Amino acid sequence: MKRVLAIVATVTATAGLLTACTDEQAYCVDLAKYAAKAVDVDPQKPVDYVKILDEAKKLQESAPKDVKDDWGVVVTFAEKAKKAGSDRVELAKLSKETGAVMTAYKNISSQAKDSCKVDLPALN
Repeated sequence: MKRVLAIVATVTATAGLLTACTDEQAYCVDLAKYAAKAVDVDPQKPVDYVKILDEAKKLQESAPKDVKDDWGVVVTFAEKAKKAGSDRVELAKLSKETGAVMTAYKNISSQAKDSCKVDLPALN
């Protein structure tokens, strides 16, 4: 709960400061909003990625060059998870691909902390 409150406070404070923001600042604000929603996503469960698909697509579009491809990995995986739906066989296949997604997410998390001062939820 403390983590969610801290993220909400960060989003609120950041949004208040960025009335005429640059593209990178807008990305950081969107990233902070995403972080608040991603708290309930278990990176080990492909089906959970569907919860963040729309936000991930938006972030992929506005992401800086150094993490744009990483967002592409996350979006592609989330789209596959959405297509798999509740098909256990397809979800099991996808679970074998989580390594690449987790690597991409770690890159995104590092960039978020360094450039945006946003802490994304940790990978389990």
